[in-house]
Amino acid sequence: MLNILHDIERELSILLLSPEGWRSLDVDYHPPRVERVYRDHEGYRISLHVIHPCGPEEALFHPHPWPSAMRVLTGDYEMTVGAGEGDQPPAQVLTLRVGGSFEYEMTHPDGWHRVRTIGAPAMTLMVSGPPWKRWSPGSEAPLAPLSTQRVNEILGAFQRHYPLVVDE
Repeated sequence: MLNILHDIERELSILLLSPEGWRSLDVDYHPPRVERVYRDHEGYRISLHVIHPCGPEEALFHPHPWPSAMRVLTGDYEMTVGAGEGDQPPAQVLTLRVGGSFEYEMTHPDGWHRVRTIGAPAMTLMVSGPPWKRWSPGSEAPLAPLSTQRVNEILGAFQRHYPLVVDE
């Protein structure tokens, strides 16, 4: 999945030029709160995340229902990792704390993680593939979209990380 992430990063400056095709969700059913702006692109989903800080034990330990690759662009980011089947959290086997640009992939259906930012929100890019048939937590109520103004702010923030380079 990291190769897909890198391919999409090469196209992202063009995709960010227009709000057309981008949708949003305010993922607030469990800490940390995540502002997500996303779109589908060539069989993958591109998600731009602003992850808000929360306490160490508040962050949701969860599996993803899809393979994914992430790049942390800004912020101090802590991730705890484990692996296990089903819907019961497995043992936590590793905790990483990183700052600045960092990338990783989750390519096994039984991989679990918990992420939280420390101090200030972090910006991350996630690319996800076709869903697996795998349980993952979700909101009982439909999630609300972000305001148009907030979507444009997030797109603008990502444009600063992925500027359009014009060949002369």
